[in-house]
Amino acid sequence: MRRLVTTALALAALAIAGCGGGDDSGSALDTALAFLPKDATFAVAIDTDTEGDQFKALGELLDEFPFGDQIKDSLIQQIEQSSGGLSFADDVKPVLGNPLVIGAANAEAIVGDSNAFVVAMQAKDEGALEDLVDKTKPRKIGEASGATLYESEGAFFAVEDDMVVLANDEAQLKQALERADGDDHFDEDAFDEGLDGLPESALARTYIDLEALLEADPDTTDVRNVEWVAALRTLGLTASAKSDAVDIDFRLRTEGDLTDDDLPIAPGDDAPPVIKREGEVGLGIRDLAHIVRFAENAAQSIDPAGFGDYAQAKKTIDRQLGVSLDEDLIGQLTGNLSASLSLDGGFGVRSELKDPRAFEDTLAKVADVLPNFAEGAGFGPVDLTKPKAGQDFYSLTQPDGGSIVFGVVGDVLVVASGPARARRLASEEPAAVPGAKGSVVVSADGERLANTLLRQFGSTFGLPDLGALGTGLLTQPLGDLNAHASSSGDELRGKLTLAIE
Repeated sequence: MRRLVTTALALAALAIAGCGGGDDSGSALDTALAFLPKDATFAVAIDTDTEGDQFKALGELLDEFPFGDQIKDSLIQQIEQSSGGLSFADDVKPVLGNPLVIGAANAEAIVGDSNAFVVAMQAKDEGALEDLVDKTKPRKIGEASGATLYESEGAFFAVEDDMVVLANDEAQLKQALERADGDDHFDEDAFDEGLDGLPESALARTYIDLEALLEADPDTTDVRNVEWVAALRTLGLTASAKSDAVDIDFRLRTEGDLTDDDLPIAPGDDAPPVIKREGEVGLGIRDLAHIVRFAENAAQSIDPAGFGDYAQAKKTIDRQLGVSLDEDLIGQLTGNLSASLSLDGGFGVRSELKDPRAFEDTLAKVADVLPNFAEGAGFGPVDLTKPKAGQDFYSLTQPDGGSIVFGVVGDVLVVASGPARARRLASEEPAAVPGAKGSVVVSADGERLANTLLRQFGSTFGLPDLGALGTGLLTQPLGDLNAHASSSGDELRGKLTLAIE
């Protein structure tokens, strides 16, 4: 039955690329989920309805790319080859239509060495499932819980009427069958609760019990001292296709009396603007000071002794320089920060300041100790150059020529990987990202970003060099890549959208 497993997982990969949506998927989903334990830590439901809205949307997206038909044909050929010569149209497709569920039978399957995974699906056509099983010629090994058990090339599976269930070994398979026959098992209500507020029609819908996973992993003991981490309950994640985009939505659900200070990013839906540059990634953060304070509080909870040394070092700097790092530096960064990041290491950051003139005075006091700080942090020898009359930027330069320039221009702090980038950045005006919500926003031109990635890393992954023209043809349909995240006392929610034009 390994061929059937391979076929199902190959189709799952196709579905994740953009498929799904069936009229009776609800009851079929509940039936498949019943083979997982009630406290299941992981479950993903992949829609296999090839006639559904999601598959149609995927087809429309693929049609935007050159050789889209060839891509579809190639996927089907790979499925048929991996399944030992079965016909996708005649043997596999009639079985499909309901959600394919892949889940973990225990937490160790995710955080440990266990292989306790279960795969289950209710076939759309019971007769087609029987024919498919017959063609794979598996070895019958017995019966359990009313199901017939089979083994084929080391894979174990069971068939009962229109249900097919797969597990790593015979014992785990029998346990899954027993769960489904009883009342103590996972169900659709628990699954949907973890994905509440996320798209119901999706290529893939994933449920993860973060609380259980954290408790099962001994390496997270110290991390769970952080209030926000201790409040984590579930992660819901969906991937869906639309006629003009692919969306990834997620929701981290939390419980407890969390305050705004406990959150990893600043609360609220007001989104910061970003700087958009060709071939670069734009990042916007509202209230960077909030993230810094969260990191400090988390460090104190995880490693009190180490944080004590850090806090004492800050006090020493405050006393020696006559400043307050918390108030005069970190406390100034409560406005919007916009950054542009290049894949070759270039970067530029501009941040609104609460009191620009006061920050200039603080910078003058702190600049002198930055070379020693950089060397102590492992960056090697660094030379400081201060701005001359009429100039704005300090510069930290390494012997190999690498430099970072920084300074206050107008009402903003500018930090960049070179003077030319810093000067351009000082005059650029960040732009809002349509539809973005929350205090963290990412935006990039998908086509240009993909071109840059292919040029720089294509050979690493064995991709052929198609030249500028060939690469451009492949990536031309890609539009904006936008993402955002928002936080509250109940959840951290976000979305990533890749437009296909």
